[in-house]
Amino acid sequence: MQPLEDQSPKARFLKVFGQLFPREEWPPIKLEGLLATLQFRDLESGVTILREGQVCSSVPFVLEGAIRVFKTAESGREITLYRIEKGQSCILSSGCGLGVNSFPANVVTEKATRAVFMPSEAVRGVFAEGATFRNYVLAQYASRMADVIELVEEVAFRRVDERLAQWLAEHSSSAAAGAGADGREGGRVTATHQELADHVGTSREVVSRILKDWEQRKILEISRGSLLLLPAFKSFQEGLQK
Repeated sequence: MQPLEDQSPKARFLKVFGQLFPREEWPPIKLEGLLATLQFRDLESGVTILREGQVCSSVPFVLEGAIRVFKTAESGREITLYRIEKGQSCILSSGCGLGVNSFPANVVTEKATRAVFMPSEAVRGVFAEGATFRNYVLAQYASRMADVIELVEEVAFRRVDERLAQWLAEHSSSAAAGAGADGREGGRVTATHQELADHVGTSREVVSRILKDWEQRKILEISRGSLLLLPAFKSFQEGLQK
């Protein structure tokens, strides 16, 4: 099989998303017309694709890497709505032109990302004409809606982040050994995401999302079966309790 790097941009797109365009729905001539509308981009980590309030004109389909969709409060605090990874697309962007005139969140690459951008008008056409693509979009909507509902529950009712931070601080290796003079040492916690979820009374998916955010903030590092709390973790935890 030809390596992804050696393939043409169109071939790369079809390698990841080709199942959305079965031949019986998209004969070669029709599919080639769609592929001609695509824009292929290689993006570095931290690139802003769209800011809240802007008008979006295309929809990203991720081939490699990850894109984060988030809201920012006036205080500057951010909350992740969802992430778009390989084989996924942005459902909020899919709504552009269908009642979503200005984008309601920020979209930034979380790591080096290769993505394909399909014009919103083309997305609407594919959605109308292709049952397979339509089912994919609806499944993405259902999945993201479940994520957001869980996030609302977490923020509004549970304060899982505060409980999780407290549990990690109490069970880190540095806590067991005793903190240093400045109280800012890190420490290691040996536990799976599921075990942490069980300890704080939530789901593994919620814990994984919180830990991913904290890793991006550089207050801990995630390893298989364990976490390393970095020096900045203590002050972050204290801020959650205020």
